[in-house]
Amino acid sequence: MLWACRSVKWTPETGVNMAEVNFRDLISISLVLGIMVATMGAFVSFFASGMGEDPAQSLRTGGLIGGGMTVIVLVYGSWRLFEIKQDRRKSGVTREEELAKLRELLRPLEAHGASVPWAQDKAWRLDTHVRLDRGTMTIDLHEMDAEGSRKMLDLIIQNREQIGRLRIVTGRGKHSSSSRPVLRPLVQQRLNQVAHQLDWQLIPKAGSITLRPMGERPSLRLWMLRFLVFIGPITIALALAFQDLAGSGAREQGLAFGTAAGVILTALLASYRKRSVY
Repeated sequence: MLWACRSVKWTPETGVNMAEVNFRDLISISLVLGIMVATMGAFVSFFASGMGEDPAQSLRTGGLIGGGMTVIVLVYGSWRLFEIKQDRRKSGVTREEELAKLRELLRPLEAHGASVPWAQDKAWRLDTHVRLDRGTMTIDLHEMDAEGSRKMLDLIIQNREQIGRLRIVTGRGKHSSSSRPVLRPLVQQRLNQVAHQLDWQLIPKAGSITLRPMGERPSLRLWMLRFLVFIGPITIALALAFQDLAGSGAREQGLAFGTAAGVILTALLASYRKRSVY
């Protein structure tokens, strides 16, 4: 949903890179989503009434629903941007420094990469195969053999606490000497064995697997703080939207339903885990 802004970076594996979004982008995103939802809400309201409703009333209903969406995205997104800014300030580590640390961690693999039979033609090197790819730490296993891939996985697993979001390019096995892929099933099987234990989410794609830390569960204090920040604007927005959507004959029921939905949604949003921003 965040591709509406020109400065937002999108990757197929990781989706939106929230770290690249600023407050101006967030406002644009909120407005775009609000307009989309308002348009759909107006159509739904108009057709739900059998096309007998005054179009102006349908537009008003759609506007309230779209406005509610804008408020929810703006409030939630603002809080996430605040948390990201705080995390960056605490860590004080740049992306280049993170990349340098990852390369240093994987340095033993460079010697192994130079020892494979095809190294003279295509060698696996840290400066080319461990890189930042559109904001995501990436390890490319092209030109690496199965043994080196196992060593790489062992290093990643052993140093799990030092590694955030990581994309491992396995390829699709089209150029494998055997008739089937070798590296991809090896990597996927090994990571599946430890993903739950290490609190990792695996995001498989056609030629890569992304490791995404699940993040820390919020403490009760943090949950309460988020809940208190979100509860007002979100609940009011949903209560007004559902009250108007319910029509003149069921305004009280719509208000009650919207209020309950706002409380439930607020509780869910307050429960999100604090993931790595990268």
